[in-house]
Amino acid sequence: MRKLSVFLFVLCVLVTENVLVAQSVRVDQAFGLGVTTSNISGKTRAVNTFSVADVDYTLRLRQFGIVYGARVDLVSWKFGSVSIGSPIMLGLGKTSLYRSIDFNGVKKDTIEGLQGTQFALELPLFADVNIGLHSAADASMDHYFGIYVGAGYMYSYTNLRTSAGNIIYDGFDPCLRAGIRMGNAWERRFSIGFTIRGDLKNNGSTRTYGIQLLKEL
Repeated sequence: MRKLSVFLFVLCVLVTENVLVAQSVRVDQAFGLGVTTSNISGKTRAVNTFSVADVDYTLRLRQFGIVYGARVDLVSWKFGSVSIGSPIMLGLGKTSLYRSIDFNGVKKDTIEGLQGTQFALELPLFADVNIGLHSAADASMDHYFGIYVGAGYMYSYTNLRTSAGNIIYDGFDPCLRAGIRMGNAWERRFSIGFTIRGDLKNNGSTRTYGIQLLKEL
């Protein structure tokens, strides 16, 4: 929770600063759709009036929703920039491919097929290097396309449906992203971005992969 509090504080400071200096700071905005997917395994406990059972589960989580992003250039040159941005996603998280082994101390039961749909939130903060099209204020017409790569942290929140009931699934994870920008004319100005988040050093950890299709405003 301390990491999340610091993260939200930094994000609020950045947003407030942008509002206060809106006359002098260029803010690029984008709006579109995003989808993420991850395979999750975990343990929880089901407690009712007569028994307690340990639940060892696996499932697939897909999250999809509306994305709004804002980007502010910190340093720029003729064909590129370094920026910070936060493409926030609000939508739904859907669980599928559920399977669990429930053990109540006497016998083991296998439960399969549970599904659920819950509210989902992704709140990231990235630092990006932008090159080419729409990467800097004076480079919007000089290139046919642009690219960006970046890294940061993302807080995500949803609920998972398990045989023990709905459980909160949230986390504050490192995240990498990369994408391309295209379209010189405003009506054709789009970007496609890809993200990966989770513990990137440990192959056994949960990783979440995502894609976003955004209309650059």
